[in-house]
Amino acid sequence: MKQVKFYNNLLLLTIILPAFQVAVKMAGETGIEQSDLINASGESSKERNFAAKLPSHILNTSFHGFYEAFIFRQLERAKQDAETFYEEQSESTINMSSPMFMREFYFGLVSFWIGREKCDKKWLLRGIASKHALNNLATTASTWNFENKAFLLQAEEQFSQMDFVAAGVLYEAAILSSKRHKFLNEEALANELAGYFYLDTGKKMKSIHYFSQAFQKYTEWGALAKASTLSKYLN
Repeated sequence: MKQVKFYNNLLLLTIILPAFQVAVKMAGETGIEQSDLINASGESSKERNFAAKLPSHILNTSFHGFYEAFIFRQLERAKQDAETFYEEQSESTINMSSPMFMREFYFGLVSFWIGREKCDKKWLLRGIASKHALNNLATTASTWNFENKAFLLQAEEQFSQMDFVAAGVLYEAAILSSKRHKFLNEEALANELAGYFYLDTGKKMKSIHYFSQAFQKYTEWGALAKASTLSKYLN
């Protein structure tokens, strides 16, 4: 029983907590601290120290770290956690708990963002690699699940390459595909990224439309804290 409890607590630390914490922050819930959850689980400092050294823990915490930083537009933290994730996954043969396609999707989005902001070709190439992976999934596995994600990565690539006409078409395709395939959170995300695209390319009035749609969809999804971060772009 003691060993079962030990491994259950490792599961909590390495997989459940990182994802839960991001969800709590996006929803804007207060009064829930990591220490409260850990104490409630009954796990010990020994288990925390053990978990911190596991490759799966490093992969999951760095993945959720750059995901959260991307969602809340914290560039330097996103870059740091994405680099840790990239290095760790290159050396590890352990699968993450998060589906691999979600890792590819968000790592690609983060990579294009970093590549543009830092003028770093290395990150743009990483984004392109993720784009190819999602394109392949959309073509060979499931249009329903992957088409919208592939379109959004393609849009970010064209934005990065300064093909603004193609980027605009692809952002709209990503939004429509997300809506058609019932991915509300990704419809919100595609609208948000389209908003940044139009804002950065000097089309503020057009960006407001997309930010407004993103605000509405994030709110509908329940990500109230995330939605509130877009308020400054609505006028």
